[in-house]
Amino acid sequence: MSAVKEVERVEPKAISASAIASESSIASRTLGSRVADYVETTKPRILMMILFTVGVAMVAVEESTMTVWIFINTMLGTSMVAASASAFNQILERRRDALMIRTAKRPLAAGRLQAPEAIIWGTFLLVTGTGLLAWSVNNATALLGFATWALYVAVYTPLKTRSWLNTAVGTVPGAMPVLMGWTAAGGSLYDVRGWLLFGVVLLWQFPHFMAIAWLYRQQYQAAGYQMLTNVDPTGRRAGNHGIYGSLLLLPISVAVLGPEGWITGVVALLGLAAAGLQLSSAVQFRRNPTHDSARQLLRGSLLYLPVMLVLVCVRAVL
Repeated sequence: MSAVKEVERVEPKAISASAIASESSIASRTLGSRVADYVETTKPRILMMILFTVGVAMVAVEESTMTVWIFINTMLGTSMVAASASAFNQILERRRDALMIRTAKRPLAAGRLQAPEAIIWGTFLLVTGTGLLAWSVNNATALLGFATWALYVAVYTPLKTRSWLNTAVGTVPGAMPVLMGWTAAGGSLYDVRGWLLFGVVLLWQFPHFMAIAWLYRQQYQAAGYQMLTNVDPTGRRAGNHGIYGSLLLLPISVAVLGPEGWITGVVALLGLAAAGLQLSSAVQFRRNPTHDSARQLLRGSLLYLPVMLVLVCVRAVL
């Protein structure tokens, strides 16, 4: 009997310890998944591209005042402001996101995060990021950051359900991080070179987003978004917009690389070639708007921008 009683005293303790370990494991997984959800609201892949454009703009300034301190804080502050814009975008679009396959798994659309949580998170990022830019970089960069946030959240996002012009409007906040990097490194807003680089990122978005709008046109329509590919289901107008953007990039790609000798001339020719390939894809899409031609245009745009930004960096050190 005493042996039985001893077992009875030991087994509950063993079970209790196992339960505690299991609960701890579940809590750990839950915490990890929640952190992952908060990170996902920042749209990390888009954020990386934004920071790439900011960094290139800083490098492109000829009489740069950039230091390691300024570079780090510009990147950190910009990432916070951009992350906040993405979070608020998902807050406002959470119900429509739930209607599209490509966005239904987002944290807010899937219900893994609630709107009040995301509002607190997004507000913290905006205030902290803007404050960091103003304190450690300069007021111009901080103001540009806030203006980018406001245009993206308060203008572009609600316009998506009201007018197909949302894409054109959205290209402005999409390109403004270039000016943030430019001013952070001491570049003047009166310098045409900064605006040429801004133009590269702005115009690139037309073929890029026209391809995306065509590929997901049924999902956009089901969710109630007013995209050009739904207004004109033939795809011809979307193709025209892709061509216009790509065509204008031909001279701007050369101008921003500023060929002055044979070496820089070769760099400019490479930029022209990249723009030409994107234009070719846009023309093909306009002639025959299909899933395959849209994919080709999307790939062309995803090739053009990184190549162009790398060439800008190369030109800066020549």
